[in-house]
Amino acid sequence: MKYLKTLKIELVKGEYKNPIKGQVKEPSQIYDVFKKIKDKAQETLIGVYLANDLQVNAYDVLSLGSSTETDVSPDEVFSRAVITRSPYIILIHNHPSGNAKPSPDDLKVMKSLQAGARALKKTLLDFIIVADESYWSMFEEMDGGEYALGPIE
Repeated sequence: MKYLKTLKIELVKGEYKNPIKGQVKEPSQIYDVFKKIKDKAQETLIGVYLANDLQVNAYDVLSLGSSTETDVSPDEVFSRAVITRSPYIILIHNHPSGNAKPSPDDLKVMKSLQAGARALKKTLLDFIIVADESYWSMFEEMDGGEYALGPIE
């Protein structure tokens, strides 16, 4: 006799503390929470998942790569959004080189993930790159203002 396996999902406390009270309004708030990834020797990709009211539901380390790149799996990114019932996604990763400017690969991944998010009725709200003492934000580059003003198209 064979038994079916059950899926067990458990949310646990992570290493990053969330000082954001209420709605996330701008990229600098997310940067302040996750800025210590700048010190990691490997590129690290973190997904931050937000509720309809733009409050943080959860985050997850999605990928650890080399000193110059990391893999991004759309399945990993979007499955977390579905599991946490989060309509908004912010991705944040570091550039160990110290340069916050997005690479051509970063730009390609951003466009691909935006299309995937739309197909799933999710919104890739931002893609933040953390470097030595600063960050780059897709949202600020494209639209600026506060997240509450709407998603980037």
